[in-house]
Amino acid sequence: MLHHHDHGGTGPAVVLLHAFPLDSGTFDRLVPLLAGRARVVTIDLPGLGRSAVPTENPTMEAAATAVLDVMDALGLGRSVVLGISTGGYAALQLAAQAPERLAGLVLGSTTPHRVEPDVPDERLAVADEIESSGSTEAVADSADEGLGSTAHREQPELVDQLRRTIAAADPAGVAWMARAIAARHDTADVLATFEAPVVLLFGDEDEATPPARGDEMRALRGGLPTRLVVLPETGHLTALESPQEVADVIDDLLRELGGG
Repeated sequence: MLHHHDHGGTGPAVVLLHAFPLDSGTFDRLVPLLAGRARVVTIDLPGLGRSAVPTENPTMEAAATAVLDVMDALGLGRSVVLGISTGGYAALQLAAQAPERLAGLVLGSTTPHRVEPDVPDERLAVADEIESSGSTEAVADSADEGLGSTAHREQPELVDQLRRTIAAADPAGVAWMARAIAARHDTADVLATFEAPVVLLFGDEDEATPPARGDEMRALRGGLPTRLVVLPETGHLTALESPQEVADVIDDLLRELGGG
């Protein structure tokens, strides 16, 4: 089973899924801000953090199934899932496989399409390089690229935190997830038909997945309940850079759902 931490709390369950090639530690600043609002669960995606490298073929379906296994083991009912970047891919796959398990989605710095910054051929090349070198150096620059200019200027310690996380990651696990990202399917139809509320969360300094992606995703939703939030002075890793603002977004969604 994936490594996870049930932080406890009363109220609806909120499951947090992190970006590649990081781990659930990127939510350490967010979790305390949700205390008293929800039961918070953080999960290390397959092969990342303290989760083992899966034996099955790398797919986003396998990643989503593993997340569902954790939810089952913890007895979670319908949950709000926040997914940042690759976590957003997994969250959309959850919506494809088990929409009845989701009370709502917060999709941060992500897209349903197979486009930049996760072009399949490029991710496969990265996986090959990691496997041949036995090192995560090929993705070390993610520490700098994931943060906006304001975080670089005002929170430089975050770069060091991310670099340590990437350096400590299991190369085999990082390669597995890179291949799963490459193998993901376009989930635009899932986003367009998922009936529960969706919040689209972006940072205005995110160059990898700019807020324009959020506009595209909102258009896909048609008349379904959807809100686009663009956080100022924030880059790709919204929950790490602006945890209070992200906590407020989750709180607003919980109130909308009648559980906050």
